[in-house]
Amino acid sequence: MSASRLLSVLPMRPASSRPSVTGRALLAVTLSLVAFGLISVYSASSYVAQVQGLEDSHYLFQQVNRAGVGLVILAVASVLNYRLYQGLAWPLLGLTILLLLALVLPGTEAIAPRINGARRWLDVGLTVQPSELAKISVVLWTAAIAVKKQDRLHSFRYGLLPFLLVLGLVCLLVLLEPHFSAAVMIAAVAATVLFTAGARFGHFVMLGAATLPVLWMQVMGSGYRMARVTAFMNPDSTAATGGYQLKQSLMAVGSGGMFGVGFGRSSLKMSYLPEPQNDFIFSIIAEEWGFVGAAAVILLFLAWALLGLRISRAAPDLYGRLVAVGITALVAFAAFGHIGVALGLLPTTGINLPFISAGGTNLILMLGMTGILLNVSKGGRA
Repeated sequence: MSASRLLSVLPMRPASSRPSVTGRALLAVTLSLVAFGLISVYSASSYVAQVQGLEDSHYLFQQVNRAGVGLVILAVASVLNYRLYQGLAWPLLGLTILLLLALVLPGTEAIAPRINGARRWLDVGLTVQPSELAKISVVLWTAAIAVKKQDRLHSFRYGLLPFLLVLGLVCLLVLLEPHFSAAVMIAAVAATVLFTAGARFGHFVMLGAATLPVLWMQVMGSGYRMARVTAFMNPDSTAATGGYQLKQSLMAVGSGGMFGVGFGRSSLKMSYLPEPQNDFIFSIIAEEWGFVGAAAVILLFLAWALLGLRISRAAPDLYGRLVAVGITALVAFAAFGHIGVALGLLPTTGINLPFISAGGTNLILMLGMTGILLNVSKGGRA
């Protein structure tokens, strides 16, 4: 049975003007992650801030402000009928493509400066990361077009190929930043939505086989990516080069033991582990809170994903189901991708831990997407 047929026979609950029990549980889990994220950002970034000549709470206050904005957007999104995005799918995707173009076109360096070899942020009075916006706009667009083309999704030429042309453009622009992990994430989430809508599994197998050589060329053509893959395969032999981040991350995780070294007492955050408040915040959590704390975070993300899938199952229409599946996949892929990198289960790459890592665009959009899920849980009512 296809994914769309399976979803069509799952039971639905009548719409309500307030979030379902599942929706309220999702909100509770989200707020727990945000609250834990704030104290984790403070602990992970306090030393970094001091080295930079800032107050030790500098990044904490930044994150509190971002969380405040994100919670307001969550509240607004939770009362906006999610079906509005179905009509706005093309404009949102068009805006995203324009922002991505601004990152890679010549002559835009004033608003898109190169930082650490990449152009990923737009500075237009406030700092925006278009690749983060691309993730949610792709989910909303893919779901909308999948509903429209559902009777043709079984066909590669007339169903899947038009999606690939548009999604390929988005992924190409993200790769040009370069932001390899974000491009892979966007492709994976879009594929999840399309499979749920009824696209054939065999087509994805064929596309995967055709894409692997392209991905390998991307890795081989970049010295730092190849170094990270080599470090992933054998971190001890490259600890001083490509394996440095992984080695430090594993040291942080291992030194936490069962109960951790204590809040604020991480030693690896002191100029040993790069970006401890962003790309490797789970490593600091594992060091300070130990196996128990790290396992609790993993369980919270598992609960978040399961609740998101339950909301998708109970959605009153196909668009709601696909949007809920896409958002759930986006959070789950990011969370377990980040954790996989920290534990050495995946090659090192920059993936924020949702709701926890420092970063404005990611946190605000994650909270906004949670608001959309809450609206799906009550059938689109205010």
